Amino acid sequence: MTFSRRNLSAASLKFMDIFQLKYPIVQAPTDGPATAPLAIAVCNAGCMGALPLTWVSPEMSYQRIQEVKAHTKGTFFANFVLNFIPDALDQAIAAGIEVVQFSWGLPSSYIIDKLRRNRIKMGIQVASRQGAIQALALEPDYLVCQGMEAGGHVQAAQPLARALQEVLYVAQDIPVAASGGISDAKSIDKYLDLGAAAVVMGSRFVATQESYAHPLYKKALVDSAAEDTVYSVCLNRGWPNATHRMLRNSTFNMWEAAGYPQAGYRPGENDIVAQDELDGSLFQRYSNNVPIQSTTGDVMALGPYAGMGIDAIQDIPTVEALITRLWIED
Repeated sequence: MTFSRRNLSAASLKFMDIFQLKYPIVQAPTDGPATAPLAIAVCNAGCMGALPLTWVSPEMSYQRIQEVKAHTKGTFFANFVLNFIPDALDQAIAAGIEVVQFSWGLPSSYIIDKLRRNRIKMGIQVASRQGAIQALALEPDYLVCQGMEAGGHVQAAQPLARALQEVLYVAQDIPVAASGGISDAKSIDKYLDLGAAAVVMGSRFVATQESYAHPLYKKALVDSAAEDTVYSVCLNRGWPNATHRMLRNSTFNMWEAAGYPQAGYRPGENDIVAQDELDGSLFQRYSNNVPIQSTTGDVMALGPYAGMGIDAIQDIPTVEALITRLWIED
């Protein structure tokens, strides 16, 4: 197999062979924007797609997996955040998922046995040498190393380059995908050259035509810069104390101006700022919900998550056009 832009390392070729990929690029499981159409587009572009299922009902999880499988032969994974019970895991297995990825925790022996009985490959997200050692003891098929440049809920507390060095040192022959602030060819090259087998992109895929993100959210990603992001625990309604990186918005600015008060003392915390026009759900300020296409109201007061690679996001292309462009850029 030949590539138009660069020669790939043995680690990248191994990762691509395991998952039958054309490019060593993985979609981040960005909850909300990442529904079946985005995963399908990513897979059909030769990359690894993602379905975040932590907050999706078992029935809907089954449907989404079946929808992706009906429209692509590419590889995609179901992601579960282990700060929460993976209620949809059994339905994901029943739907025929072939890869499952975990973040914010380590899967139990019961879960691992279930995956192995069904011949499902497993990935685990880590952010340090110690985390990698614990994850490797579970014999994953790959690791994701996240750095604090990432958008959304950030498991990491150190820069990606440093974390990646630590993780690669102990991972040996287990492929490691680098995640955090990666949005262009330059950053792809950087982390592949540092030894990553693949790179993970989140915000860059959110700002595509197939993403289910709200149009105002996509526009904000194009119009903003890395310096407009903040790393905090501001949006903690629904996921207390979880660090995240987002664009400054009215909610953060109010909280910051008040001196970062704790829950119960935050300005405007009982305000209803938005709702979902499909099911009528109401969203209060400080909710960790993401502005998606069915959201109405002051949508940008919710969670406009963004990584530090947004300087490179200057348009909203199709996934196919994006991947083609990334791979031929010098």
